Amino acid sequence: MTEATPLALAKTFLKAKDRLASTERATVMDALLLLLQNPYHPSLHLKKIRDGNGFWSIRASRDLRLIFYPYGKTWIVLYCGHHDEAYDWARRHRVEVHQITGEIQIIVIQTKEQAEGADSVPMEVGAPLARYDEDYLLSLGVPPDYVKPLRYATEDGILELMKGLPETVQERIWSLLEGKPVPPPPRIQVQSAEELLSHPLVRRQFHLLQSLQEMRQALGGPWEAWRFFLHPLQREMVEARFGGPARVTGGAGTGKTVVAIHRTRTLARRYPGAPILLTTFNKGLAQKLKGALRDLHGEELPNVHVEHLHSLALRLYEEAYGPIEIWTEERYRPLLEELGGGLPFSPGFLLSEWEMVDAWGLYTWEAYRGFSREGRGTPLSARERLALFEVFQRVWEAMAAQGATTFNGVCHRVRAALEGGRLPRFRAVVADETQDFGPAELMLLRALAEEGEDDLFLALDPGQRIYKGPTSWRALGLEVQGRSRRLRVNYRTTREIGELAERALPPEVEGEVRGSLALLRGPKPERRGFNREGEALEELVRWVRWVLGQGLDPSQVAVLARVHNLAERVGERLRQEGLPAQRLDGEGEGVWYGTVHGAKGLEFRAVALFGANASLFPLRTLLQKAPDPQEKALLEERERSLLYVALSRPREYLWVGYWGAPSPYLPGEG
Repeated sequence: MTEATPLALAKTFLKAKDRLASTERATVMDALLLLLQNPYHPSLHLKKIRDGNGFWSIRASRDLRLIFYPYGKTWIVLYCGHHDEAYDWARRHRVEVHQITGEIQIIVIQTKEQAEGADSVPMEVGAPLARYDEDYLLSLGVPPDYVKPLRYATEDGILELMKGLPETVQERIWSLLEGKPVPPPPRIQVQSAEELLSHPLVRRQFHLLQSLQEMRQALGGPWEAWRFFLHPLQREMVEARFGGPARVTGGAGTGKTVVAIHRTRTLARRYPGAPILLTTFNKGLAQKLKGALRDLHGEELPNVHVEHLHSLALRLYEEAYGPIEIWTEERYRPLLEELGGGLPFSPGFLLSEWEMVDAWGLYTWEAYRGFSREGRGTPLSARERLALFEVFQRVWEAMAAQGATTFNGVCHRVRAALEGGRLPRFRAVVADETQDFGPAELMLLRALAEEGEDDLFLALDPGQRIYKGPTSWRALGLEVQGRSRRLRVNYRTTREIGELAERALPPEVEGEVRGSLALLRGPKPERRGFNREGEALEELVRWVRWVLGQGLDPSQVAVLARVHNLAERVGERLRQEGLPAQRLDGEGEGVWYGTVHGAKGLEFRAVALFGANASLFPLRTLLQKAPDPQEKALLEERERSLLYVALSRPREYLWVGYWGAPSPYLPGEG
């Protein structure tokens, strides 16, 4: 960069920046822009910190300081904060290149007591890392002064020591604790500081700005860390060339959406001029994806289209066939029950069987007759199937007479138009939150892109399946064997919150999600029971005031409820108490409030789940509609996943309140 000081952003800086108030963040950005133009501007007061481990500082305001480390010709921005806090951070950290791996690392300096304790205390019998020799731990990137303390420590002691290590080293130690083999990384061999800061391993902690334009874009736009830092497995999924559909899975906070956004930009650049689709299940999430992609790239990508799938399907339907009216359950259920009233089946079973047939597009007798109903709770004879199909056919005829169909019907007809060449296809499709897509949507996704290299990229979290039941992808022609990866590192949520959320999952799903590696530590989630809703509401208000007192902006706090009217009562009470509050689907300033469904795909620093009651998780009125034990089991699975969604939204603080009996899905203490 010939026009400005070479600059690299450390992940520690972005995390520290996020803890500042919004006005303070703007002040920090102004100071950095001035630094880029003239590092010796008198208002910055650039100086080397005495006893600061080689760090330098500049003044952003009377109280705010930025901490830097000069490496080669590059200034690494390490931290920002209030005066005493910033200088204390500088005294407690150091930056060095590891003698074995060649990685540049930010390390918490060991206290004298910690260092001396490792030499004086006998080897603990329960020290999990004692069986590994010092040279091996060094080869994994462990700093020399951490090797002995780690080998002597109990598991709790290791977890405490790991807080002072880089994420890459933390992950290697975690794998050792889980009994997994960890080969030493190859030594990084580079010729310059810029080459080192551009290395894939180092880029997880440092982002080297390559041009003045990129600096202006970075400083002018949102500063979310995901824009810059990718885990090696994430980067592999983003940049790979796949010979067919590919899938990335992982629990909440592991970065699936991050991968989907970066993958979309990669494909847009790889196939310039070719149409690329980024889609998801929810309209609100589609808008957030669009904004995130624009923030990542700096402007709209001309060959990328972002739209939620049902909106896209409806638009394509009208292009191919003309206007259509959509019937939801509220419209077709009464007719279905009326026409099927003479059959020996409950209304709940009629609806369930109809929805299965509609989802799979079984619109002919031959298709329904030959379809496997394996796993359905109620067996059917051929005669019973025919009787049901005749009822379904009459409902379809009634719809067609009024120019109507279902959303599933739209998806199936659009699929037929795409496969028949009636509509143009996309070069590639990237879909997020695909755990909530049913057969109709998944078959439509398959048809939206021609089969071939990089055609489909699907991201999902099985634990967040709250709308549809599980579906066999292979049965739909979505073969991802050999092109599927699971993300395990949780970048968003503290370990304490992540473990609680995972324990709420249904057993069938827990194994697919459990075991995410959360590198952050934080306060234990609060779990509070009350006699009445009013008491819970009073304590909720106290907790909201408390987290705001920890320095959080109101926009970093959310209160979630299972049902809409309960969420509205929360919002009204917050405003009565003089606290700024806004709905999740609104615009403005304040603590967010809304339903758990509305918070899907969002994250906050602090979240309160208001009403984790036995009557709300699972929702009693929904259970009463379940037609048979199997349908009830699937419903309960989705309800447990909904609780998991709520518990996994916060990054640092979680409060859970209920009155009366708690939800049977809510994990106990411990």
